[in-house]
Amino acid sequence: MKQSIVIEAPITDVFDCIATAGCREKWFPNVTSIRYSNPNEETKTGASFQLTAEEGTEHVSLQGRNKKVTRPAFFAFELESQTYFMTFSYHLQQQGEHTLVEQESQTKYYRPVMNIIDKLFKSSTKQTGEFVLNNLADFCKARVRPE
Repeated sequence: MKQSIVIEAPITDVFDCIATAGCREKWFPNVTSIRYSNPNEETKTGASFQLTAEEGTEHVSLQGRNKKVTRPAFFAFELESQTYFMTFSYHLQQQGEHTLVEQESQTKYYRPVMNIIDKLFKSSTKQTGEFVLNNLADFCKARVRPE
């Protein structure tokens, strides 16, 4: 699923909001913490982390890894649970004083029937992607222009 948004902030600020664990856990839905194995490598390709999130009334722990990082234009990471594998990538492009962010996300379930169900509910997946991007935009705007 590919979606985009224009954020009223410089590309370096938007990149930091995406790539820095402390920021990402504030805007990424349901995330309660992101802890890198080596905190000094959180913006490096290959760095591994553990993400804790709320799913309903439960806390789930996912293993994560930075897939590719090219500052300030690209950040991609992957998450793995017992039931699915997710990838997120963010392409950033400066447009004057704004930043165009293209988000691409994909979920693959280990059980084939779940992949079929996921395809049937693409509209809810699209809404989730839009929600993630809107959270990012709101967080970046508040960080750049605090009220």
